[in-house]
Formats: sequence, structure tokens, C-alpha cells
Amino acid sequence: MTTVYSTDKLRNVVLLGHGSSGKTSLAEAMLFNTGAINRMGKVEEGSTVSDFDEEELRRRISLNLTLIPCEWKGYKINVLDTPGYLDFLGEVISAIRVADAGIVLVDAVSGVEVGTELAWQHADNRGLPRLVFVNKMDRDNASFENTLGMLREKFDGLFVPIQLPVGEQASFKGVVDLIEMKAYLGDKGEATEVPADLMDAVEEARMALIEAAAEGDDELIVKYLDGEELSDDEIARGLAAGVGAGTVIPVLCGSASHNLGVRALLQTILRNLPGPSGEVAAVNLGTSEEELLTFDSGGPLAAFVFKTAADPYVGKLTYFRVYSGTLESNAHAYNSRTKTDERLGQLFLLRGKEQLPVAEIRTGDIGVAAKLGETLTADTLCDKGHPLVMPGIEFPTPLFAVAVAPKTKADSAKMGPSLTRIVEEDPAQPHPDRGRGSHLALA
Repeated sequence: MTTVYSTDKLRNVVLLGHGSSGKTSLAEAMLFNTGAINRMGKVEEGSTVSDFDEEELRRRISLNLTLIPCEWKGYKINVLDTPGYLDFLGEVISAIRVADAGIVLVDAVSGVEVGTELAWQHADNRGLPRLVFVNKMDRDNASFENTLGMLREKFDGLFVPIQLPVGEQASFKGVVDLIEMKAYLGDKGEATEVPADLMDAVEEARMALIEAAAEGDDELIVKYLDGEELSDDEIARGLAAGVGAGTVIPVLCGSASHNLGVRALLQTILRNLPGPSGEVAAVNLGTSEEELLTFDSGGPLAAFVFKTAADPYVGKLTYFRVYSGTLESNAHAYNSRTKTDERLGQLFLLRGKEQLPVAEIRTGDIGVAAKLGETLTADTLCDKGHPLVMPGIEFPTPLFAVAVAPKTKADSAKMGPSLTRIVEEDPAQPHPDRGRGSHLALA
């Protein structure tokens, strides 16, 4: 049975960016570095954990939101890998809805692209804390400085490098961590001294980082203005506060496909990105009043469904995140929209298409249930005696509508269930039960 993690040991991060910026390759490298796989697959070969759908393998691009849980240094990192193409924006919005932080990947050659701007806009809409990972630093014409300049030009916010590259293009071999003042080189991320020829640039960048970190904490800004030295832990603390408040955006770099800078990124996720915390609003149907939920595994159950998928072997899969309480395997949950009881079987985690059984899903964690009868995307699962509804997801309106006509009666009989399944899976297709007609219809 898979290990169950407490709320304070969880990180939920969504990978965002333009198509082909390297999100799936980064997820693969994270799995490799955390020991979940012993060999890195490649998108070009169709051998990654994240891309497993037949169409994804054929097109060599991501089409679906994929869950990639990793375990690293006593923490569990739920990575949500998202498509980068506009056609699948609904998957991106669903992932942002349940993430606590985002990692925006930017190609070091192409810089900020249309997909980058769109993902940034939706992250802004949710107030999602984020960092930027400048990827493909080993490619010809890659430039960390040019990419950093584009970020500052295109977006608001204080972009602060917390790493500098060791070399660029063909000579790129690792990164310097400006907090720890160590260089991490090679695909194993071996720690070593900062190269002497980089010391001047490193010292200058570290001073800018310390200033940004101090501004995130009142106690630290006083200490900084008094001329006192900030410790590495204080810098990390101030930076984490700034990231959580959305005022500071750390910038890192690496090459996901060659596993350079990925271990340093994992460390940054634990050190500087927020986990599940604070309060989340829900409406109590019993009192018709708003209720603020804290991330308490012993509180009233509130699990939000953010994706529905059809598995050819298991049937309907329901992806959910628990915001309060604990959801247990082989138990019952109440659907507050349909006002029906749902019988839960074995709960599990998904890693790509691999199903990992788990005894329970605690507050802050993400899990999957199979074969739920009435539950759809944006539903809330709760206790019958404490019915709650969480805010839904605002999906984009489909750009066009089509009608399909069966050639035979046999085709007609098959098309009904097929279209129903498509409507359930595609969040951009409003479901009839939600008061809006489906864009798919039999002609």
C-alpha cells in the first residue's frame, strides 16, 4: 500500500508553459531523480510516464492533464503535467484550480511565447504563486539573460534569479544555487564549489536575492536595513514569504531532457514553494452560508472533483483534491450537487496510467476514485450531515460546434453513450445537468 503523507509534507505544483517547452520531459526527470523510475523516457520515443494516451503517442505532444506524484526527502510532490496547446486549455485551468503553486517553463531559445502568456494569465486569475524554470539551456542560441529580460518585459512582478547557469549552450553543465552558494553540476547534481570565474556575477545576483527576500518579511527587512547579515535559512524564509504573497517570482534554469538542474529545482520546491495552507471558502447547504475550511484532516469532508476521465479497462475515473477531512477507501461520500450517496471502492493515486492503491487521501492531497455513478467534474464530495459546495471551474467557451449523424441504427445506439462520455471528459463541453446544453448532439 502506498505511503500516506500528512498535509505539511505535501506540495501540489502544476507545470505550465507553451507547447514543447519541456513540461513532460521535466516531469520525467523529476520521476527519475526521486527514484520512481530507473530510466528516463523521451517524448520523441513515446516512452514517458506522462504521455500514454494513443493520440499523445502518435502526435508526440501532451493532450491531457496527467498526475505525476514524486516522493523526495520525506515529502510528496504532486506534479500536474498539463498540455501546452490552446486546444486543451480546459485541462490547464482544471490543474491550476487545485494546485498550490506553479512552475512556468520557458524555452531558453524561444523565450516567452503565446502559450506562456496564456498560462500566466490564468495563473494570475487564481493568484497562484509560481516560479520560472528556464529550460533547454544546452541548446544553440540559448540565453538565460535574454529570457530573463523577456520575462521582465512581458509580465509584472519581481523576477529574481535564485540560480545562475554554469555555462550556456553546448558548454552548459549545471547551476549555482545563490542561497546555498554551491554549484550543482552534471546529471547527478553533485555539489561543488562555485567556479571562480562566476564569483563576481554570483555575488551581485546574491545581493539582489537577499534584498528581495528581506522585503518579504518585516523582521528581515529591519535586520537588512541595519546592515546585519542574513543567514541562508532567513533568506529562504523571506523568499518563501514573497513567493507565497505573489510579490516575488524566483527564476531557475536547467535542461530537463539532459537532467541538468532538476535536483536543484526539487530542492527549491520544498524550500520556497507553499504547500496546502490557509482557508478555502465553501457554501454550507444546511445553513446556506459561506463556511471557511482550514486544511484539517479531522475537519468536515470537502473533496473537489477537477477532472473526469474514461479508462478503457477500469471505467470512469474521478480525480479529486481533498480540502478538508479525510477520504477513505471503501467508504461513502455525499455528492452535494446530485444529493446522492456515492460508494467509494479502492482509492488510488495515479502516476501516468499506473494505479497506486492507498488506504486514504488526507487533506491537501490528490487522489482518484473509479466507477462513481453520479459524480462529474466540479462536484463536491462531502459528509451527508455537513453538505458543502465548493466554487466550480470557469471553463472557456468552445470555439466551434459540430453535429454528427449516425449512418445506421446500430451506430445511433453506440453514439449516445460515446457522446455522453466525451461531454463528461471534456470540461469545455458544458454538461446538461449544469443548466447548459451540450455542444455535442445527434443530428
